[in-house]
Amino acid sequence: MPAHPDAILQDQEGRSILRFERILDHPPERVWRALTDAAEQSSWHPTPFELEPFVGGKVTYLGEGKAPDMPAGEITDYDPPRLVAHTWDQDLLRWELEAHGDRGCRLVLLHTFDDRFKAARDAAGWHLCLDALSIALDGAEPPSAWDGSEPSVDWRSLNSAYEKRFDIPAAKATPPPGG
Repeated sequence: MPAHPDAILQDQEGRSILRFERILDHPPERVWRALTDAAEQSSWHPTPFELEPFVGGKVTYLGEGKAPDMPAGEITDYDPPRLVAHTWDQDLLRWELEAHGDRGCRLVLLHTFDDRFKAARDAAGWHLCLDALSIALDGAEPPSAWDGSEPSVDWRSLNSAYEKRFDIPAAKATPPPGG
């Protein structure tokens, strides 16, 4: 797993986009289940959800998440087991999978949002979530996920590294939910 910041911050038509790319040692179909099944999401995703599997379908965020309650979202793209995109409050999450090598896959996460100053915070969070996803896919128990009350040392370190990488002054950076 990457120990250093690996997200790229892009700008598209005035919106910010975080781009993560990870190579996983599991086929797209297996990773697809981890991305779309609420029971599997609960070990790595900050806001597990149930979805109606079609474009325009409802995304219902479950109350068991590690982040504040979220309003219902909507599926904007859906092509199993290759692509699912959905709204996440005011943001858009796009998960792309493609076969890689003999048995693995490439996962690309694109997180689109308006407030550039939250890029470091969200990059650090997704970085740890994707690490936890990889651990869960390998059959191990991911470390205890952040519940929003006190950011972990790992999150703080990554957040600081992403602030530097994205040239976001700490004084202007959006803090984590809950402070």
